[in-house]
Amino acid sequence: MNRESRKSRHYAVSPLPTVNVGIDPPNRDVLLALYTQVCTTWRELIEIRFKLLALVPAVSVLSQAAILSNSIVGAGLGRPLKAGLCVFGLLVTFGLFLYDKRNSELHDDLISRGRKIEDELGIDTGQFKGRLRPSNSLVKHDVALAIIYGTSLVGWAMAVVVPIKPGWFQV
Repeated sequence: MNRESRKSRHYAVSPLPTVNVGIDPPNRDVLLALYTQVCTTWRELIEIRFKLLALVPAVSVLSQAAILSNSIVGAGLGRPLKAGLCVFGLLVTFGLFLYDKRNSELHDDLISRGRKIEDELGIDTGQFKGRLRPSNSLVKHDVALAIIYGTSLVGWAMAVVVPIKPGWFQV
C-alpha cells in the first residue's frame, strides 16, 4: 500500500469542540495557545514512557540478579526476605504498568484534541491529523508495552518462585 495515500493516514477528529461556543472559532491565538499546550503535554508523556521503557526491564533484571544471587547482595538474605523483595518488585512493576496504561489513555486523548485543533486551524496533515497508520498490527505502542512490561512481570513472578522452591530453577 502506498504510505503517502490518504487511506494510510488517520483523519478522524474528536467531536468535542476545542473552544467554547462563546469564543469566535477563528480565534487563532486561543487555538494556537491550546495547540502549544497539547504538544508540550504530549511530548512530556512520550518522554516519561521512553524513560520507563528503558528503566523497568534494566532495573528488574539487575534487581533480580542481585536479590537471587548467593554472593555479594543476595548472600545475606534469607529465602523469605528474597521472596518478599521479589513480590515487592512484581507489585512495583505492575503499578508502573498500570500507570503507563493511564499514560496511554491520556496520550490518545491528546492526539484526538490535537487533531481537533488542527482541523479547526484548517490543517490538512499535521502532527496529529493525518498521521500514518501502523504498517501492520504488531507495529503499535500497546504491543510494545505489553511485551516489555509482560516480560518484566513474568521475570518478577519467576523470581518470586525461586526462593520458595530453591531446586525448581537450576541450570
